[in-house]
Amino acid sequence: MRSILILVSTVLFLSGCAVNQGILIDYKPEAYAKIVSNHIISVKVTDERPFIKDGTKPPFYIGHFRGGYGNTWNSYTVGRIPLAQQFADDIIEEIKALGLQVKDAGGDRIIKVEILDYNFDAYVNGKFWYEIKVTVGDENNKILSESVFKNTHAIEGSVWVGPMSNFKKRIPEIHQELVKKMIRDNPEVIDKLK
Repeated sequence: MRSILILVSTVLFLSGCAVNQGILIDYKPEAYAKIVSNHIISVKVTDERPFIKDGTKPPFYIGHFRGGYGNTWNSYTVGRIPLAQQFADDIIEEIKALGLQVKDAGGDRIIKVEILDYNFDAYVNGKFWYEIKVTVGDENNKILSESVFKNTHAIEGSVWVGPMSNFKKRIPEIHQELVKKMIRDNPEVIDKLK
């Protein structure tokens, strides 16, 4: 009887801990040298992940944890902010940190971001992957630059405490790096915004 209780407790610990756990993706732009530009920039982000478009998952879904039997629990952005909105907010913060002007719509430079994939799968260890397409266009919808960012990151956990703490630490760090790569560290984008 005692061994059954220990087994049940272990399974509940490894599985139940993941239920309804959100991950805070809180982008903080660094202080940058300002860019001189007369352009006004608009940002449009769309979530093109197939499981979002077909309604299988909600727009704030970012991945799932697995319990002791491999059963899955979805993980969402904290506050259930749609991922497309999170990216839009982050990119706007990045543009403002560069000293550029931002307008909701009608800018003469439009940054379009398509979230093609952004997901994680975590058991004891796991992985997080993304694929993001970034285009800069003008007011006539002419594409001036196009970039794709795609990567997979292995994230280790522990058989004793599971992967959650490492995922909650690493995903925000990777997200921060990704936003910088998409805008500030992307010469094609910066050149078209000047």
